[in-house]
Amino acid sequence: MGEVIRKQKNGKFIGWYLRFVDVDGKRKQRASKQPTQAEARRMLIEIEARIARGKLGVPEREEPLRLTMAQLTERFLSEYDNPRIRDLTRWRQKQRYVFVSVLKDIGELPISTFSVDAAERFRNRLVRTYMPNTARNKLASLALLLSWATRKGFLLSNPLQGLRQPTATMRLQFLTKEEALRLLDVAEQKAKSSLHDASIAVAIQLGIYGGLRVGEICGLRFSDINLGAGIITVKRSYNRTTTKSGKERTIPIAPELAVTLRSWKGICPETPERLVCPCPILGKWRMPTRSPCLVRFYDAAQLPIPSAPWHILRHSFASLFMMNGGSILTLQRLLGHADIKQTQIYAHLSQDFVATEIRRLTLRG
Repeated sequence: MGEVIRKQKNGKFIGWYLRFVDVDGKRKQRASKQPTQAEARRMLIEIEARIARGKLGVPEREEPLRLTMAQLTERFLSEYDNPRIRDLTRWRQKQRYVFVSVLKDIGELPISTFSVDAAERFRNRLVRTYMPNTARNKLASLALLLSWATRKGFLLSNPLQGLRQPTATMRLQFLTKEEALRLLDVAEQKAKSSLHDASIAVAIQLGIYGGLRVGEICGLRFSDINLGAGIITVKRSYNRTTTKSGKERTIPIAPELAVTLRSWKGICPETPERLVCPCPILGKWRMPTRSPCLVRFYDAAQLPIPSAPWHILRHSFASLFMMNGGSILTLQRLLGHADIKQTQIYAHLSQDFVATEIRRLTLRG
């Protein structure tokens, strides 16, 4: 069995050395020329595999495999397979969506430098940037990637293993019917002052009347809207090719939203993509790269500023839908949730659902 040795000379570290018994039966030691212990260990594994095949232990390629986190992710998404995943293509699309924000911070890092300390710093950045449940989901995808990399020999261990996760939250914030109407009234008034505010007013309606995520609102095109048939096809988030769930969905257009979209189509600023809710950026109308600010709209409506001003519109759509007798399965389809468990947080708001559950307690008849 070979070993990796940290070698020093005159008290100074000079590199990682490998000891192994070669195919000729002689014990040998050589410099690995690898920058980290993990890469030296991987090289030793390769040497021992060659010896087992009856070849001299020196591998054909001297240069280490210097993968960045982005390159490792590409290999993971193309090579990872699990029989429990029914639709690998859709799963990979969804994971790519998750990794977009993850790799923005760590994509260029060599995998050999993503240590436990680096993983902890990254976790802390996620917690400061995202809601706890979103941070947990991103960390779960990264943990799966690193576990796979460990099994494949790219890493000695998973830096995320044992790292404390953000606490999951079950709190559901939404606007009451009166609060939603107040916000819509304010948006309608502000829409008269500028095209920018008019664009945001349309976006607010898409959130409250359609339950679209903010990225889906920003990526929506007029070609996705069929006013004659009364449906919106949600195809993408921002300029990505898919939605968060990795699949398209259609939603009916509420009457109030239909009136707004008909009038807005004629005055909406032109963009190459024919965006429904463009923003003025550096003198040009284009797709926003981040969520437009809603603080002044909430202030004008005398509503408290929620922790997620845009996402609460989606929560409000779902909550009001259920409180008005909507079906949980229909809501799952409207929201584009891949798993019904995501939609179940709204189930307690349905009078019909509560009545159905109470009837389970009936002992006679």
